[in-house]
Amino acid sequence: MGKLLVTLMSCAPLFPLKGMAGNAAGTPDSLAIDSTLTLREYTVKGTRVIQKADRTLFLPTKKMASSSDNGYDLLKLVKLPGIKVDPVQQKIESLRGGGVQIRINDVVANTQDILALQPDEVIRVEYIENPGVRYSDTSLDAVINYVVKRRYSGYVGGAQTMQAFTTGFNNSSAYFKFNHKKSEFSFSYSLNWRDYDQRRYDETADYYFPDGTARHREYRGYDTPFMYNTHYFQLGYNLAEPDKYTFNARFNLAVSNNPYRGVNQLAMETGQPDLYLYNKASVSDNTPSIDLYFSSKLGHGQSLTANVVGTYIHTKNKYLMRQYLFDQSPEQSMQASPVDDYSYSTLGNKYSLIAEAIYTKEFKNHVLSAGGEFTISRTDNDYTGTVDTDALLNSNNLYLFTQLQGKLAWLNYMVGVGANRASTHQGDIGFEKWTFRPMLSLQTSVIKNVSLSLEGEADQRTPSLAQLSDVRQQSNDMMADDGNVNLKPYASYSAYFVCTWDLPLFSWWINGGVAYAPDIIMSSYIPEQQTDGSYLIVSRPENQRNLIQKWARTSFTLHAIKDVLDLGLYGAFQRYDSRGLTYRHTFNSWRWGAEANLMLGNWTVMADFYNTPKSFYGESMSGGENSSDLRVTYKWKDLRLGLGAILVGYPQGYEYPGYTDSRYYKSHFKTWIKDNGNMLYVTLSYTFSHGRKYKAEQRKLNNADYDSGIK
Repeated sequence: MGKLLVTLMSCAPLFPLKGMAGNAAGTPDSLAIDSTLTLREYTVKGTRVIQKADRTLFLPTKKMASSSDNGYDLLKLVKLPGIKVDPVQQKIESLRGGGVQIRINDVVANTQDILALQPDEVIRVEYIENPGVRYSDTSLDAVINYVVKRRYSGYVGGAQTMQAFTTGFNNSSAYFKFNHKKSEFSFSYSLNWRDYDQRRYDETADYYFPDGTARHREYRGYDTPFMYNTHYFQLGYNLAEPDKYTFNARFNLAVSNNPYRGVNQLAMETGQPDLYLYNKASVSDNTPSIDLYFSSKLGHGQSLTANVVGTYIHTKNKYLMRQYLFDQSPEQSMQASPVDDYSYSTLGNKYSLIAEAIYTKEFKNHVLSAGGEFTISRTDNDYTGTVDTDALLNSNNLYLFTQLQGKLAWLNYMVGVGANRASTHQGDIGFEKWTFRPMLSLQTSVIKNVSLSLEGEADQRTPSLAQLSDVRQQSNDMMADDGNVNLKPYASYSAYFVCTWDLPLFSWWINGGVAYAPDIIMSSYIPEQQTDGSYLIVSRPENQRNLIQKWARTSFTLHAIKDVLDLGLYGAFQRYDSRGLTYRHTFNSWRWGAEANLMLGNWTVMADFYNTPKSFYGESMSGGENSSDLRVTYKWKDLRLGLGAILVGYPQGYEYPGYTDSRYYKSHFKTWIKDNGNMLYVTLSYTFSHGRKYKAEQRKLNNADYDSGIK
């Protein structure tokens, strides 16, 4: 790592919760040995990557900061192994397939926070590949924490936009913060808008029934409008006495409107009349929430943090699904009465309260933390139309944990256990279940520039509110989707290793492991005989036997020209073994990708390509978005202008492939969004600021609820 210099400075730790080091001395100037980081009593001079017991620290260079416009751009240049950053779609994804939680100074951050992040304020990026039992969200693959040094006690603000030239595609945001003495007032707003005309869904399906009959049908998709816009407002107030206490209050309002998200098709079957399937689905929701946070230092290395969030979700959902005898054109077909109508509407109301508290005690070489989170919610979704029911769900969840981490000689360790009690009921039907989440992480760097870690844990997974709802959604005369009020939580067990090798010239990351989930919730396709003697294939979630996943992944980054050019390659293999109550399937998935980042003066060029990710659950394979992006930006003072293109050479745009291979239903399908093919866009951003430095401890807890339970 390099030379250790003892300092006389007393640096208060920014992260007593995680036992992490204090503020850095400054933003490092390069990728190599002249980087400097202050860690409590020590100053470490070495590479820009530092291994810790439970995380890896990445130190952005000044060149990375000056070449970035926001937190997305900066993270793409830092290039965390196993993480894919898409600044255009404003997504940060794990290439392992799970979730990624983003934090700023250990506070859960949303898209607006990341867009408002000033890259030159970021001291380091902490990458936690094993989140441990500290986080109640068991679906997380990783936690990424920006450690930010707040600079202003006057004001700081900015605005940015990204607009496509010929496609309805816009991402815009604005923010403003004003500081006075111990107080900070803030406001932020963001808009995401999509308006597509050329979105279609094609499918070839075979249906097999218990009486021995079979039917083959072709579904040819028509270009169907797809549109949504999401507005997010946040008002915040922060009162802080450094090294003593922090109080933070936020009012959030998310307003979303998706008026067009259906798919229209022509259904063709030998010996049967052609059918026109008209589908217009729309949903809108308003989600106000109040978020209160308090943190206090108790002395003797102790701290206490608490967070309370109250949320209300009001949802209006309309599902219009009608079948017409096809007559020359879709418009002509709809002049007649439909032969089938499966439409319904939903009025949803959900109320939830989330409360969390954590106590932390720091010792010389160890950190002990313990805490709990309690969530209670009531969901009342009223369905009318062909579905006529009131889905009333009451749910509460209690999570308790304790975690110890530290260092024993050459070995870093983290050991913890969580206990989770999940309870959900719809009337007299439901479940209550306790599950324990032990975890152990061991990490060593006895080989210079090489870090080796071995980790294992058990997690609990609970069914979603929509899965638990006993509501049927029928897509045509042959298919329907059901909920299942009898679903139970299940446990997932995983073990994996990580090896990283970091040098000034290159970085190499290898990850491999296995996960086993007995009683996992996956779909079954079940034939159901109707009153007229015909059959309907119903997709129904059930607790199946198990799912086994095995994987191996690697990424390699070459720092071809120091502080100027980085080249990266990624490759992965994943094997799925899906065992249901009446079926078993295996599937092998390969993925690869490449990136290049050029930072030259005031110019920045970013390019990447990733093939389509594919996963397999139950009896179905589903594919995500293929990725291709090229962007050039130029910075002049506080103004940045960019020009980019996505999916160059892909005239069909985004393609989402998939198939289902069950006993009663076999299908190959693909969704196309042609509007995004060869899409050119422009970016523009501007920042302004004035004032003295502002010092305040940042929040360490943040919770939110966005699950409406609507099916």
